[in-house]
Amino acid sequence: MYYNQVPTLTHWRQPAYDLTGTWQGDDGGIYYIRHLNNNRIWWTGLSDNGSGHNWTNVLEGEVTYDPTGAVEVSGILGFSVRLGDLVKTYQSSGFGANILRKIS
Repeated sequence: MYYNQVPTLTHWRQPAYDLTGTWQGDDGGIYYIRHLNNNRIWWTGLSDNGSGHNWTNVLEGEVTYDPTGAVEVSGILGFSVRLGDLVKTYQSSGFGANILRKIS
């Protein structure tokens, strides 16, 4: 037995996920997400189960694995992947959905 071994420390990083698909928000909205190879992300969110009668939003941003997020023109919106769902972790302005569940 060797008692003088130094433990090896490794940097943990959240695994990369392909977020492309259609997501149902717990706010009644449908979100269409396109996740590009360079970790750029585009999405369109439509209220009322996809009709867009009450609101529509468009997001362009970058997927990062840093929980602090990054400042964009209209604020910060952070999500974490948990058991296949996107769970909101931070917002700097009004965004209704707390959970997005992939439906296709």
